[in-house]
Amino acid sequence: MRALQLIYSFFLGLAVVGFVGIGLDTFYPNPDYPTDLQSGPSPAPAQEAQQAYQQAYESWSLITSIILLVVATAILVVGLALGERFVVLANGLLLGGLFTMVHAVGRSIGTDSILRFVVITVALLVTIGVGWFKFARQSPLAARTPAGAIAEGATADADLTRRVAELENRLEALRRALGG
Repeated sequence: MRALQLIYSFFLGLAVVGFVGIGLDTFYPNPDYPTDLQSGPSPAPAQEAQQAYQQAYESWSLITSIILLVVATAILVVGLALGERFVVLANGLLLGGLFTMVHAVGRSIGTDSILRFVVITVALLVTIGVGWFKFARQSPLAARTPAGAIAEGATADADLTRRVAELENRLEALRRALGG
């Protein structure tokens, strides 16, 4: 069951980044490449058109990366808000937000602006913040149990005791099944 949940969360993450990427491309498409470049005796108009396209493309890439960064942050916040109630959906949204964040950083790398550094800095800070909220905060058991209380013989949380007993029962059943 856990493998299926993992696969589902990963696929949901891919679907989210695909949805965001295709949606953005649908409503904010990249600039059209100039197809009417003349290859006559003077290449100046062609070079000017190429430079104008390059500037428009860099501007589009920067704006796209900022939009992707904002959307990725919103998706990550929703994933964190779902928390422990909907773990599989929350994990899928967190993966989708991270994949979208990678897309935003990748899109910003193609630009030549100080704002690309800002995009990457914000992506780094958001990623660290999400990681802290998801993984580094104290667990509920650690927050309720004073340091050293379990080591001093105090009783552990009832849920933890139940889970350990369940694990011991499973291990005993496995030992019996293997003939040990």
